[in-house]
Amino acid sequence: MIRAALIVAGLGAPARAEDVAITTSAEPTTAPVDLRLTLSSFWFREAGADAAPLVASGATVPSASPVTRFFGDMRVELTDGVFQLDARVRQTTSGRFQSGAAGGGEYDIRTLKLRAGSETTSLYVGRQYVDAVGATKIDGVVVDTRLSPGWTATLFGGAFPQLGSRSVATDYPEIEQPGGMLGSALIPIAGGAGSSYAHDKVNGSFGVGAVRVVQEVQDASERSRVFVTANGYARPFSGLDVYHFALIDVAGAGVGLTNGSLGINARPTDNLELAGSFHHVSSDLLEIAARNTLSDPDPTALGIVQNDTAVVRVSQDQARAGASLALAQSRFQLSASAGLRRRPRVDVQLADGSGMFSFPSVESADVTLSVLDRRSVADLRLSATAIFIYPIGDDVPNRSAGSTARVVAGRAFADSKLEIEVDGAAQRYQDVHADGACTSSLDPSSCFGRATVSAA
Repeated sequence: MIRAALIVAGLGAPARAEDVAITTSAEPTTAPVDLRLTLSSFWFREAGADAAPLVASGATVPSASPVTRFFGDMRVELTDGVFQLDARVRQTTSGRFQSGAAGGGEYDIRTLKLRAGSETTSLYVGRQYVDAVGATKIDGVVVDTRLSPGWTATLFGGAFPQLGSRSVATDYPEIEQPGGMLGSALIPIAGGAGSSYAHDKVNGSFGVGAVRVVQEVQDASERSRVFVTANGYARPFSGLDVYHFALIDVAGAGVGLTNGSLGINARPTDNLELAGSFHHVSSDLLEIAARNTLSDPDPTALGIVQNDTAVVRVSQDQARAGASLALAQSRFQLSASAGLRRRPRVDVQLADGSGMFSFPSVESADVTLSVLDRRSVADLRLSATAIFIYPIGDDVPNRSAGSTARVVAGRAFADSKLEIEVDGAAQRYQDVHADGACTSSLDPSSCFGRATVSAA
């Protein structure tokens, strides 16, 4: 199978009328206007020979997607110290498969806020992220007050857009009523408080937030959620950095670590950097907001796999270690890293209510090697990366072993105001049980691990 992708991006710099120094009086002036425009395009197409039939005398199976993906993005960032805007528009072709969760164009407002206040207290109104409380996204009000040098308190409240939304059209989805009718928009309310600290060797924040759906929704699950967050960075001495992040749910769908990271970066010499990290990621969503995507299970449909019938929370753990060495006055960068991944067992309720089906835990290891030349021929920035992945254990679904090679070439123009980048990759993945056959839909595990895929 042949897979091709091309990304072209133009990275904007602060807009200026002319690069001419202007002398003004010493009177106080407002903050300068900073405008940045980013334009990018993406094209993707696959082609390849058909795979063997799944059953004897059956039809061959296409190995490549029949669709062509193409879209263009424009991002606008504007700030002047009082007003801040960060918005993105994506234009696609008419196919539903083109982009995002719902297809079609996207009109994403990431930040749109105004600031008012004094040197010690600031009021922000509009769409914004509350950095002190896990970067919670709201449409509302945030108040920051400086308590003392290095300490700031934060209060916030407002509407809570749907997690994962990529367009204003899906920020507040309409509630699906029994019978399939759409009702009013689902508008959860969020609020909370936090505190930020910044000192010579440590900085970070911690806080608590809550989300509540006050609307009456029939057969609704998880109408509220309460969570605590903490993140920080410390440099106990030169050459050693330690960072952490945690988002813990304490009420709603249960108590548990939803997102957590702990990492260490060490620089024993100017040319050598060592890194180690651990990450835990779980499903981060308000279950009631996912109800529109679910289907009612059919207990009479025996032998048929039924998808989208329930919300199942899945987590993943990852540990990584790596090293990076700079050579020739940092022109070349040699990097290597290795990682271990684990997804715990997942239990799924059967559609007929007769019991549970368990997907076994999955474990794998990977190694990444890369070479970067920052000042190559014709002022190109060239990089080459190789990735090797292999499963740990023979039980399904520990199945996929693979390798990927990637080459990227890019060059900046017009004092770095424009950058063109070409990205090419080849990969091969093979299931460790590829010699078997999918014999029965009543045993989903028998259909794991039956393919070999090559792409370039």
